[in-house]
Amino acid sequence: MKIGQFLRPLDTSFSTPSAARKLLRLLSGTLLLCLLCTLAFALNMAFNHEVSIRRREMNAAMYEAQLFFTQRESLLDYLGRGLLPLAARAFPLGGSDEQAPVLRSLPGTAEGLLLFPGDLAELREKRLGLLHVVPGAAPQVGRLNDAGHPEAPVPASVLDALSQLPVDGAHAQAHWLADPDDPLGRLFLFERLRSGWLGLEIRGDDLDAALRVPGAGEYLLMDQQHRAIFSSTAKDEDAEAFRALWSGDSFDFIGFGPLPLQVALLKHLGASSWALVYHQGIGQLLAALWLPMLLATTLACSAALALQRLGRRIDQRLMRPAQQRLEALKDSEAFSRAVIRAAPVALCVLRRADASVVLQNLQAEQWLGDGQVIPRDSGRWIAQAFATGQPGCEELSAGAGRHLYLSYTPTRYKGEDVLFCAFSDISVRKQAEAALSRAKQLADAANTAKTLFLATMSHEIRTPLYGVLGTLELLGRTALDPQQTGYLEAIQRSSATLLQLISDVLDVSKIEAGQLVVEPVEFSPLELTEEVVQSYAGTARAKGLQLLCCIDPQLPLRVSGDAVRIRQILNNLLSNALKFTDNGRVLVRVRQDAEEGRRLTLSWQVIDSGSGIASEEQGRLFEPFYQVGGSARQAGGTGLGLSICRSLTRLLHGRLGVVSDLGLGSSFTLSLPLERVSAVPEVPLLAAAPVLVQSPMRELGEALCGWIGRWGALARMATPQALAEAGAESVLVDVCLHGPPTLPTENWPGCRVLLSPEGHLQPSRQGCDWVVGLHSLAALNRALGLAQGCVSGNAQRERLPVAARDLEGLRVLVVEDNRINQLILRDQLEALGCRVELAGNGQEAMQRWRAESFDVVLTDLNMPRMDGYQLATELRLRGCQRPIIGATANAMREERERCLAAGMDECLLKPVDLDTLYRCLAAAKETA
Repeated sequence: MKIGQFLRPLDTSFSTPSAARKLLRLLSGTLLLCLLCTLAFALNMAFNHEVSIRRREMNAAMYEAQLFFTQRESLLDYLGRGLLPLAARAFPLGGSDEQAPVLRSLPGTAEGLLLFPGDLAELREKRLGLLHVVPGAAPQVGRLNDAGHPEAPVPASVLDALSQLPVDGAHAQAHWLADPDDPLGRLFLFERLRSGWLGLEIRGDDLDAALRVPGAGEYLLMDQQHRAIFSSTAKDEDAEAFRALWSGDSFDFIGFGPLPLQVALLKHLGASSWALVYHQGIGQLLAALWLPMLLATTLACSAALALQRLGRRIDQRLMRPAQQRLEALKDSEAFSRAVIRAAPVALCVLRRADASVVLQNLQAEQWLGDGQVIPRDSGRWIAQAFATGQPGCEELSAGAGRHLYLSYTPTRYKGEDVLFCAFSDISVRKQAEAALSRAKQLADAANTAKTLFLATMSHEIRTPLYGVLGTLELLGRTALDPQQTGYLEAIQRSSATLLQLISDVLDVSKIEAGQLVVEPVEFSPLELTEEVVQSYAGTARAKGLQLLCCIDPQLPLRVSGDAVRIRQILNNLLSNALKFTDNGRVLVRVRQDAEEGRRLTLSWQVIDSGSGIASEEQGRLFEPFYQVGGSARQAGGTGLGLSICRSLTRLLHGRLGVVSDLGLGSSFTLSLPLERVSAVPEVPLLAAAPVLVQSPMRELGEALCGWIGRWGALARMATPQALAEAGAESVLVDVCLHGPPTLPTENWPGCRVLLSPEGHLQPSRQGCDWVVGLHSLAALNRALGLAQGCVSGNAQRERLPVAARDLEGLRVLVVEDNRINQLILRDQLEALGCRVELAGNGQEAMQRWRAESFDVVLTDLNMPRMDGYQLATELRLRGCQRPIIGATANAMREERERCLAAGMDECLLKPVDLDTLYRCLAAAKETA
């Protein structure tokens, strides 16, 4: 009979939900049994360790006892060898010399025992009595020293036992004799001499002191008849208990039957047949293990209690809920079958082995009833699912225009691997996707056409516009009467408006096409702000407006960011502020808001005193082509500026906000995150002398004081008291917002620096005063340096510009197919001092090119026969190392990338003004 068939009827409950409880009890019992076995093993090891300690102590005590008896036997043997006849005196004995040996006569014999002083001293030190016994009917006992118990006679039983010993006259081994009833507990050692017995008397207290060792337990000294002669206990010990150990020196447990009562160590001593036994009771060993036994008992009880409580808790928390879940699972399975049958999606189960359908619902029979989809693709689904072990999905066609979405996952069903598949009808979604795809293609095509149209229009408009603006710029450098100058300025403003309109439309197109990217560079926020403000100073003066700039003195010297886009935003904000302000002032504030490590936030605030913007219009303020107030408020422009500003601000990860109210003006705030760039520390450029600042606007005066203090001077606001107390070394900075500079302050002893909208970037001297422009801190710094030099007599502090716009002698090869643009470029370059040679296309330029004849090549990009890209590539292949500059009317971003990829050093956007052309050629001259 198989063991499985035998065990099956023993407990059929192991196939029921209660089997887990029985397994839990079995596991708890097993754990408790293992713990008890472990504790028993640990206690056994502790007991064996304690026995080892006691045996080691017994061995040590036995060794000391063996040494005690061996020393005395050796001493007796040594003394017995000193036996001499009394007549044989070969050397003097006795006398007055204490170190001389002594021959002690033996009573009843003609012999004597030779004793040295050392021998006598050793006997006295060890308290050993030296005896001589002459055997006979009345044995004669003679004491040869006064040690031991000289007053006590030798027990008769000892003398009787001595007389029974064999007497053969030979020198024999020592014999141990003792009287158990001797009240002194003495032990006698005798050795046979020719004339009798020589013996040592060992005191009982010395013997007890030698044999009693506290850690070794009790001792028992037995003679050869197994009688207890000496014992450490007061009662007589039964030596029969140790008879089993007599056959040899051994260590063992002694007791009745299997239960040991004590542990004993027996060893034979000396030359006799006597034996010494050290023994300890089991109770003493167990008493030393009370702590481990207590801990083991406590641990066993605690473990039993913990297992009981744990089993009860597991039963409450796991077993019963599991049984309830099992019942719920049965209900859930029945419910799931009903759901599968009624589900609106097609569900089926495929067997992994042969890809056959194991289970499917009514919807699957309807959608997949033709039997084409599953036989065709089921093998691939199964292979992919079981290869990865992860769910999968795909779209498939079921014919008749029906598209299905399949989601499948590997699982098990009734003991075998299966693939569960769910099919959803996505025919409507596929039709919508097709329609959206066609719409997207049409939109992309329209967007591409629009972008291409705008780029083409930009190129076509900018090309003639370059001729207009370039000609106007050159015309402005000629002598004109006032009326002609007015006409020229009107034409330039109209042309600039047209150019701005083209740029705005292109920027909107770039934003929609996603071609605007951030290009961070290192720049000075102070210089950028002042350049923007200075470019609009003339417009402000023409409208009779005050244009002021308050810059935070804590502003960093250099930061990293997209300076071009920041300048574009500020230009739009400042242009709108001046456009919609008829009287009053426009104020530009710049400050640092926050800083964390190298990251900081700068804010530009443009405040105007215009009519303001209604709250209901502020929500649409940043929409493209939206203009506040409609045609009634129309002041020119396209309505794209603020929309572009909002898009650029988002691109730079900043914020652009507006606060406005009708009749109170408007405030636009631009906040941008930038990165501080390490710069050379500022050197105090001014003398540490007093500087007073007098300004009709306190905020502007305090900002100027901060910058002057940053340059090293002692700046403060001018008050009547400060003006009265000023000395000749002081300098007064007087801000003149209205008209020309004011007259000197009454009784002012020193020089003045006059900040006026009428001033220029280079300080001009008027007596002891210096007049400078209002919108340049660098110009103020130069004027203060000159004023302090005037006061101190140190004229070398005057700081004038060191960079002169001089391109005299620079040889430029201009490649341009448009005849008007050729002439304009030639006139612009000659106005800058360059020598120019013209070429109509790339092939003509290649014929004229010689490295020793030209320093720079300035070429258009779109030309017949050979364009600018091909020309730059060919020149680089021929080893040209000179700078090559491209110029195009196409404002799309990829044009610059194509120029750099072709080998050009820079790309200019038409129309090109003299300033831009000069900066580009000056940089090229340095590298040429």
